[in-house]
Amino acid sequence: MRSRPLLVMFVVLFYPLQLFAEVETKPDDEELIRIRFPEITIEGLGKTEIDGLYEIAFEEKIVYYHPQSGLTIVGEILTKDGISLTARKKAEMTADRIKNLPLEKAIRIGNGKHTVIEVVDPDCPFCRKTAAFFRKRSDVTRYVFLLPITEIHPEAERKSRYILCAPDRKLAYEEVLSGRLDHEAFETCEDAAVSELLEEHKRIGRRLGVRGTPTMWIDGEFVSGADFKKIARILEGN
Repeated sequence: MRSRPLLVMFVVLFYPLQLFAEVETKPDDEELIRIRFPEITIEGLGKTEIDGLYEIAFEEKIVYYHPQSGLTIVGEILTKDGISLTARKKAEMTADRIKNLPLEKAIRIGNGKHTVIEVVDPDCPFCRKTAAFFRKRSDVTRYVFLLPITEIHPEAERKSRYILCAPDRKLAYEEVLSGRLDHEAFETCEDAAVSELLEEHKRIGRRLGVRGTPTMWIDGEFVSGADFKKIARILEGN
């Protein structure tokens, strides 16, 4: 008779711990997927409309993984009406990435109906090509964030500072991107606010997952590199 209260106390004290231990030793599918792909930064992870199949979003890409078989699937999921669920998800990802950007910190150029958000290295040759392209367009409003890639363009950092130090940043940006300063001596300021703004531009580029320049979002649609065919298609609404 005296042993029963002790038994009840044991169950009350240790049963929750036992449950906790079971939870810890049995990670769910989403935890297993993160363990399975340690080399990528997963931005989105969730179940698809197909039972047992998970969607993994990273770096503007989406792949699918089936934990039970261990198979990875690269491609698109289409509805019976031919609508790409993969493309729809990518569009949602893009919208999430750019909707809260502090555009007031960007270099604003133009006042057209199309919104172009650009991440640019001032010494990147393809950035200069897109800058020349947009210079001829009056139908765009551009928001430029600077991301100097000094590993391959050692002067890009100084040129970025030159732009941000200038009283007219738009003019200085066009000056640098036209290549006018490539063979001329130029001075930059030592303003702490400029340093902080340049660091903020870099942080934004990294947060957007930019791996190369130019990277753009035109009216919310992602464009990687100087893809003039795609840029024209978006701007012309085709």
